[in-house]
Amino acid sequence: MIPVSLIDAHTHVFPAEVVRDRASIAERDEGFALLYGPPSATMVDGSGLCAYLDREGISRAFALSFPFRDPGLLALSNDSLLELAGCDRRIVPLVMVDLWKDGEKGIAELERCIEKGAYGLGEVAYYGGRFSRPERERLDRLAAVLEEAGLIMVMHVNEQVGHPYAGKGLIDFSEVVTFVENHPRLSVVLSHLGGGLCFYEFMPEIRKSFANVYYDTAAVPYLYGKEIYRFVGSFLADKVLFGSDYPLLPASRYVPAIEELGEEVHRKVLFANAEEMIERTGLG
Repeated sequence: MIPVSLIDAHTHVFPAEVVRDRASIAERDEGFALLYGPPSATMVDGSGLCAYLDREGISRAFALSFPFRDPGLLALSNDSLLELAGCDRRIVPLVMVDLWKDGEKGIAELERCIEKGAYGLGEVAYYGGRFSRPERERLDRLAAVLEEAGLIMVMHVNEQVGHPYAGKGLIDFSEVVTFVENHPRLSVVLSHLGGGLCFYEFMPEIRKSFANVYYDTAAVPYLYGKEIYRFVGSFLADKVLFGSDYPLLPASRYVPAIEELGEEVHRKVLFANAEEMIERTGLG
C-alpha cells in the first residue's frame, strides 16, 4: 500500500524532443548512449512523470536532469524541467550544467536556472568515466554557488565492486569525502546509498563531516538484498530518502519493504527527511 504522504527523491525526466531524438543524441553523447542508447531503456517526458506521480500517489518528486555534454541540450532540458515545475508544484526541479569544462558558462547557466526556480543541481554523474581530483575541483566551483543559495546537490555514486552495468564508473571515495568537507553547509544527496559510502558513517570523523549528507534508495533492489533495509532502519533512518530511479523502477518496488521497518522509520524515509530538505531551500 502506498502511504498517504510520499516523496520520491530520485526520478528522471527528459524533454519530449530528447525522447524523440534519442538515437541521434546517443550517437554523439557517450554517457547518454550508455544508459539510453538501447531502445529497451525507458525514458519519460513531463507528462509521463506526472502520470507516474498520479498512479503511485506521490506528493512530491525530485526531477533530475541528465549531464549532457552539449550546452544546447543542457539548456533545453533545464528550461523544459523548470517549465514543468511551474505548471505542477509536485515537481522539485534539479537542473544540470556542463561538468567537464572549466569556466564561467556553467556557473552562469546554474545561476540563470536558480533565478527561474531551480532547487539545485542533479544528478551530477560521470557515467562510464571517473570522479577524481580534476572532476572534484570543477564541481567545487558549482557547489559554492549552491551552498551560498542554500540549495541541493544530488550526486551519482556507484559501488566499486560487484557486477558491471551500464554507466558504472570509477568513483574515488576520498575525493567525494574531500568534496563534502569543502562544502559543509551544502545539502548533498549521494544516490544509490552512496555506492556503499554510507557504511563509512560508522567512522566518527566521516559521520561528523557528513552532517549534511543524505543517501537515496535509487536502484537498491538491483544492487542489494532486502536485508539492506534493516540496516537503513537501524542506523540511517534520519539520513535516507526514498528514491525510485523512475522510470527504471516504480515506487511500488520499494515501499512495502520500507514500511516493514515500522511507522517512525518509514515516515522519515518515505517523506519527512525529503520534506525537511525541501523546506531548508526556502522554496517550498
